[in-house]
Amino acid sequence: MKNLLENALLVNLKINQWTARRHDKQVSREIEIEHNSHNAGRFNKILINEDEMRKIQKVASAARTYLYDNTLPWSDGGDRLLPATNYFAFVGEFRTFKDQYEEAVSAFILKYDTLIEEARVRLNGMFRENDYPPITALQTKFNIGITFMPLSDLTDFRLQIDQKEVEKIKGQMQIEIETRIKEATQNIWERIRIAVGHMAEQLSKDDSKIHSSLVSNMLELIELLPRLNFTSDDEITDTIDSMKQLIVPVESLRTNKDLRRVKANEAQRIFDKVSEFIL
Repeated sequence: MKNLLENALLVNLKINQWTARRHDKQVSREIEIEHNSHNAGRFNKILINEDEMRKIQKVASAARTYLYDNTLPWSDGGDRLLPATNYFAFVGEFRTFKDQYEEAVSAFILKYDTLIEEARVRLNGMFRENDYPPITALQTKFNIGITFMPLSDLTDFRLQIDQKEVEKIKGQMQIEIETRIKEATQNIWERIRIAVGHMAEQLSKDDSKIHSSLVSNMLELIELLPRLNFTSDDEITDTIDSMKQLIVPVESLRTNKDLRRVKANEAQRIFDKVSEFIL
């Protein structure tokens, strides 16, 4: 447990966005009257051109994907395990996403008044001025950030109840932490299994088109996984080393069928080995 406290921390991504949608009670009721129905649904107006909102949403989605790719699962509450070995790379890249998000929001706010006027025409009779927050309020509806928390130290666990009950709770917490460690490690194995399985499948087909991403994605995984191996698992380290033999020029895989067959077999052997670790 002590090594885990020193080698990892919890990270949580928080993204706030204005939905640019509004429930219109009047229109919802009009629809029910037209169809002679009751409690049939909610009509939500699209307040702003969706293409404009997607520019912000795209950055938020990319940041969320980056979080999941570069951390490991830990809790249902959204906390992710960030190994210390991946801290600086993670924080550095996240700053880029934060800058991109803030730039997209600033560009949106500059166009906000114009977009409202466009909505006035598009929504026609459904347009309501009070559906749109003032710019000062709008700015507070957008934010992106990460928070860090240390892992719990069971040796420093204090609670003013019966000591036997404290020890029971600590035992339960220890089991839970060990379970989460196993699940996080399983996530690493699953990433490897998916990657090498995909390569084995693609290379084993004589008529398959070999994309450059087949190799580049594998290379990115090989570079990332050592930073995620927070338990310094020797089996994971050895498997990553064996994956390096799969990295060959894409053009060679396209033109040399014998090489493609060899690499397909190597990927399949890694896949079979890794499958033994998947629970």
